[in-house]
Amino acid sequence: MPDNLSAVFETILDYADEEATAGTSNQDQEQNQRISIKNHKNLLKKHQNAVAILRNFAKSNEQKEEISFQELSQSFLDDWDVSNSKSISIQQLSQLLNAPHIQGVLWAAQEVSAGRFAPQLPDVPFEVDEDDGVAVKIVRIVRRGEPLGATIKCERGKVYVARIMANGVADRSGCIQDGDRVLEVNGVTVADKEPREIVKLLDKCDNGIITFKLIPAEVNQKLKQKRPAHRYVRALFDYDPWQDRRHPCPEAAISFRAGDILEILDEKDQYWWQTRKIGFGALARRKESHDEENREESKKVGLIPSEWLQCQSENPDSLESSNDFQTFLESHKERFYEGVFRWRNKKKRRRVVVLLGAPGVGRNEIRRQFFKVFADRFTNAIPHTSRAPRPNETDGVNYYFTTRAEMEQMIEWKEMLEYGEFRDNLYGTALKSVRRASEKGTVLLTPHPLAIENIRTWEFAPIVIFVQPPEFGEFKHTREVYRAQTTRSHSAASSTNISQNTAATSARAFSDTEIRQIIENSAQMEQKYRGVCDAIIRNVDLDTTMNELTGLIYQLESKATWMPSKWLAEIGE
Repeated sequence: MPDNLSAVFETILDYADEEATAGTSNQDQEQNQRISIKNHKNLLKKHQNAVAILRNFAKSNEQKEEISFQELSQSFLDDWDVSNSKSISIQQLSQLLNAPHIQGVLWAAQEVSAGRFAPQLPDVPFEVDEDDGVAVKIVRIVRRGEPLGATIKCERGKVYVARIMANGVADRSGCIQDGDRVLEVNGVTVADKEPREIVKLLDKCDNGIITFKLIPAEVNQKLKQKRPAHRYVRALFDYDPWQDRRHPCPEAAISFRAGDILEILDEKDQYWWQTRKIGFGALARRKESHDEENREESKKVGLIPSEWLQCQSENPDSLESSNDFQTFLESHKERFYEGVFRWRNKKKRRRVVVLLGAPGVGRNEIRRQFFKVFADRFTNAIPHTSRAPRPNETDGVNYYFTTRAEMEQMIEWKEMLEYGEFRDNLYGTALKSVRRASEKGTVLLTPHPLAIENIRTWEFAPIVIFVQPPEFGEFKHTREVYRAQTTRSHSAASSTNISQNTAATSARAFSDTEIRQIIENSAQMEQKYRGVCDAIIRNVDLDTTMNELTGLIYQLESKATWMPSKWLAEIGE
């Protein structure tokens, strides 16, 4: 900035000289020129030329705090007033330099050049501890109701800072680090105290102010390096820190369920990651809640077991050989956490919709209703079979009819999404059938859960929705109502000789035992497959489920969603 100002000053002075000699006779020009030169010499002698001072100031590495840009500019203008060398250029310069924002720029340039970038704060106070004869530091933190964001450990009567939680009060202060030894809290010595006693001391603080007396830990050069960017993962298992005997501090942990999206903030510790929970499913977002308790919960950072620790706990015998354990770790990669990224469907590509759920929960009825109501949008993948066609069946409409040998070869070549055998005939859905159907519309599938591994690829980018049953009483009531409706519909259709076998079959009555079994099976299936589900919906009654599911599919197709990071290489967008 000073260089630019210098150039402007020089240009304006050149124009001023030209104006001083313009429009006069040669004799007058010579006289005016002598006057101008004399005035310039006076300015040079008195102020060493303001332009030169600015240039020297800009080029100097020394801090010239005694020189003020504002005073220099004002003095410069005063001298021009006295010199009687009036000109349009100088008048413009005077107006420019007197403008408040230019005065502010000149002041800022002076402050920056002098190295006054911020208020001068006192150094972190150090003193010599009389007992140990070592340098200590006094740290005062204001937490205002927030958790401190640090854990401690006790070793042989001494208390140390075990871990600084990312984005916590202690972390933001920048004055406490892992390994600092704690001597006092609010003037009370902590030697030989139990952790719970120290926690009570932390809770007893005046106006949220906590004062620590610490022996600084040796600075680890690795820790001084820039913290790596955080990443996101999808949990593939349920975790309750209060049930985990390995956890060093359950109070500083967070719990989660399979399918929750987690933000990994710090994974320097080989065993415990510092994490924040975002929410469940593909549409998970960190929401700003008006409720203070929920808002604090959404910001909470806690410790969760690392993938390394989970693998180690599952296979402790592998520790006998580091090579064996590394092989085990690689083979179990993303077994506990799946890396994810946010993806928006900008190209409006069609995604396969998959409804997961226990038998009897109503998935097939939902599917039939979708094909009926949205026949122009949703489509079915036509299955394959090795049996012979029946009367009125058409190849490529009801089934793709083929031989058993051909289907067995498709199974061997992993070309089948799912398959099974019934009365010595093979049935199944081929991946190429899904591809064909995707060209016509959005494919809606209700496969066996074991088929998820085959369909959950970037090629199909499936939207996986788990269908839950309602509670027992609601399940029984809504199914009885629906059965009565379909029975009346079937009776009316019978009087006009219209077949309604499908409706009658789907509306059969469930016994109490069957309903309880469906609910139990659903809970077990959700526990096992929740981690790969993008959303969960409860099938209370068909109309409500149709409305909710239609809106949910729209959101999952149009909004940014969490996708497996392993698909990144294939996306290429």
